[in-house]
Amino acid sequence: MSNIKKITKWISLITILSLIILTAVFHFTQILSLPSGVHICKTSPISENEIRLLLDTTAFNPKTNKRVIHQENFKEILFLIKRAKDFIYLDFFLWNNFQGSTSEDYRKVSLKLATALINKKKTHPKIKILVLTDPINRIYGKMEPQFFHHLVDAGIVVVFTDLSYLVDSHLIYSIPGQIINEYLSKVPLLKRLLEKPIFPNLINQDSSKISLKQLSQILFFKANHRKLIIANTLDNQWKMIVTSFNPSDSSSAHSNCGLLVSGKIVKIALSAELAGIEWSAKNPKNILNNKQGEVNKLLFYLRNYIERESFKQKTFQQKRKTTVTWLTEGAIKDRLLEMLDKTKKKDEVRIAMFYLSDRRVIQGIKKAVLRGANVRIILDANRDAFGHTKNGIPNRPVAAELIRLKKIGKTNISIRWADTRGEQFHHKAICIVNLITQKYQFMCGSANWTRRNIADLNLEANLLVEGAPEVSKRFIEYFDRAWNNKDGLNYTVDYNTVAEKGWNLWWKTFIYYLQEKTGTSTF
Repeated sequence: MSNIKKITKWISLITILSLIILTAVFHFTQILSLPSGVHICKTSPISENEIRLLLDTTAFNPKTNKRVIHQENFKEILFLIKRAKDFIYLDFFLWNNFQGSTSEDYRKVSLKLATALINKKKTHPKIKILVLTDPINRIYGKMEPQFFHHLVDAGIVVVFTDLSYLVDSHLIYSIPGQIINEYLSKVPLLKRLLEKPIFPNLINQDSSKISLKQLSQILFFKANHRKLIIANTLDNQWKMIVTSFNPSDSSSAHSNCGLLVSGKIVKIALSAELAGIEWSAKNPKNILNNKQGEVNKLLFYLRNYIERESFKQKTFQQKRKTTVTWLTEGAIKDRLLEMLDKTKKKDEVRIAMFYLSDRRVIQGIKKAVLRGANVRIILDANRDAFGHTKNGIPNRPVAAELIRLKKIGKTNISIRWADTRGEQFHHKAICIVNLITQKYQFMCGSANWTRRNIADLNLEANLLVEGAPEVSKRFIEYFDRAWNNKDGLNYTVDYNTVAEKGWNLWWKTFIYYLQEKTGTSTF
């Protein structure tokens, strides 16, 4: 009997090691072949007059027992569409009317955005409009909202990102997932079984059931997570909004922030974005209504448009050099770590974040605190997700780790939680300021600070603005208002209100580490 146990143990050990090796090899080979347009870091000079910070703020009024919402991102997106001249390019992660499990009556931002584009095309038939979005909006099948078809009927080209080009972030699932999608789905009998709708719809509960093939795609947890719009305007300016805002109905009450910029950086961003269109459109199934010829025409048009447009840097009387940097995927992490590594005593660091879990970034924050920088962080409590109740991972275990610095006498770090009531504190922003040295750094965009978001896995887009005091000051004004709950509104709550302790903290920390390392999570 003992021999059988030994053999069983050895078989189990060999199996586990084999899976680990296979997963590592599979993951490594994918890393060697990142698609074009990924991991970009390009900087351009800019005038502070060409930058605007856009804020969506959500607070709770205890007197009226209602939310108080002020939104700028969607308003500016619609205004940019209205002012567009020759072309409009959009790349948004969530763009749908899916309700989730909540009965809350959301703003119909998804349809409103689609209607604005359709009306623009009707009134300006020659304008070129190109859309790139994530296949989550069609639930990895053909279940996209009807307004996408209305876009195509109006002459707007819609492309769904081909996620197979991206590195698998879910290490445990990557091999079985590939087997299902690359091999089993090619066997006729199995293909019919895989495409039979038998499972509850995890993304849109009001919709039809989904197939095993769709479910298998969901479990990869891949995404084109970027959120941006680019256009040239009637006054011959190139403008771009890079934001954390999703035009998704169930996201319409979230807090967000974005940057509206003009000039050469927009050309840089569009060139990189078109690469995603090119490799996604190689498979006609990714183009709504298979309009591959139209995609090729638009790509040719936009590439030529970029080449023939010249940008002369406007001359403004400025006291300091101002720059803006287009950052995507792993380049976001590289620059973020560099910013944290260069913090010094008396630097003021303000962080507003939906998900914080990347281990190197957490260590970077700790080192900034130990060097004497004053660090304040507002975090989402990770308790709400489209009507579902979450368990607080990863932010609560991470916050507990950071706040332990106080136990060794480091009082220069403080954390508060966003006082959310069903919506999310969806910012992904950092601001580092030192009035003595005249340091002004501000970064925001689509990327959460997680392995999946800033390790060349998901597609992400951020902007970093340096030497722009007015942008930093506006964010600081908002951050401090939220921190101190000014004007009788509740933006945030004290750390201890939501903090985890004891057994709950232990098991959530264990799960957080496991999920961050293996990708077995949605963050």
